[in-house]
Amino acid sequence: MPQPHTGVPERVEPWFISNASLPGTAGRWRIGIAGHCIASVVPQDDAGAADLGRSWDAGGRLVSPGFVDPHVHLDKCLTTARSPGTAPNLDAAIRAVRAIKAGFSVADVAERGRRALRMGLQQGTIAVRSNCEVDRSAGFRALEGLQQASREMASQVDVQLIAFPQEGWFDTPGTIEDGAGTFVAESLSRGVKVVGGNVNAGLWPSSAEAQVDATFELAAAHDCAIDYHLDNADVAHVFTLPYVADKTIAQGWQGRVAVSHIASLAQVSDAAAAQAIDKVRDADISVCVLPTRIRLTRVVELLEAGVNVACGTDNLRDPFVRFGDADPLKALLLLAQLTFELSDTSLERLWTTATTRAARMLRLPDYGLAPDCAADLMVIDAYSVPQAIREQSTRLAVFKAGIQVAGPLHLHRD
Repeated sequence: MPQPHTGVPERVEPWFISNASLPGTAGRWRIGIAGHCIASVVPQDDAGAADLGRSWDAGGRLVSPGFVDPHVHLDKCLTTARSPGTAPNLDAAIRAVRAIKAGFSVADVAERGRRALRMGLQQGTIAVRSNCEVDRSAGFRALEGLQQASREMASQVDVQLIAFPQEGWFDTPGTIEDGAGTFVAESLSRGVKVVGGNVNAGLWPSSAEAQVDATFELAAAHDCAIDYHLDNADVAHVFTLPYVADKTIAQGWQGRVAVSHIASLAQVSDAAAAQAIDKVRDADISVCVLPTRIRLTRVVELLEAGVNVACGTDNLRDPFVRFGDADPLKALLLLAQLTFELSDTSLERLWTTATTRAARMLRLPDYGLAPDCAADLMVIDAYSVPQAIREQSTRLAVFKAGIQVAGPLHLHRD
């Protein structure tokens, strides 16, 4: 009887997953794994004697590259019990988290970060990009805690950290904006590789464009990527997206900028939205959508225009979102329901927002399902992507660099 995986690394020898279904691909396939990489992907009927060896019969089940969660908040995750209730608006949520952050310790953040990463790993997530709040309330304790958790989990999940100014970029006395920009700058000297931004002209009294300029200056000085919370408001006048796209092209930062939420894109006129979407595509900006927010941006229009759209799980049991289990498959189901993208073809496309498109946003170099890609895979108890999304199928096994790191079914390779 199959036994649960213990999490203890095992020696990786050449082996195969046979009779596998692949995302968006007809037929059955045989995946060869050698060392930490995929060695071959061939139709099952073409698997010859040279491929014979230790193998596991998938029986037609779905095998996919692991999920990539491009937008999480590991530093404040699993803090629901520390806040009395749901914050009624963004301002209140920021204030609630500010109070919680004052009690953060490095050990506390590291422990919760590890728990959340393990939760995602059980769901098939092998890479994440996490915002990390650096500011007057948290200092650098959250950063140090997540750096510790990232090191400890490095053999099981890749973690990218964003220096995130939740408290606003500038110091504006008498307002909620508390000058986190200086902390972001310091974080880059402490090993962070992604400059964050919380650009929302409806929340801060300072100039949204000035914050964009400042973040691009830092990114250029430290050769970093940029990842913004942008235009997270349900009004048309909070609309800095075109400025970000123009700035990206002017600075030559194409492919290195990501924006999340951009909710106001759904509030502007169709003509203004179409023009902005074209700019986003030309600037090669990735757009991350967070279905738990419910009020989404123009997801389908962005996809149809050729924009790289990724789907993230966002907050996990904190004052912003008081529920969740770090499962990208649940986020994909919610995204499908909210966008009415319910056909099999549409579900296949949405699948890429948590796999290949999300990996592109994170600029992961060896991600995929082809020879020489990292053997970062998941085996799902379904026979197609649409079935997996509709039925929220179990992740039977999760592999990182060819080693099983999660899943209730330990693959016996006969």
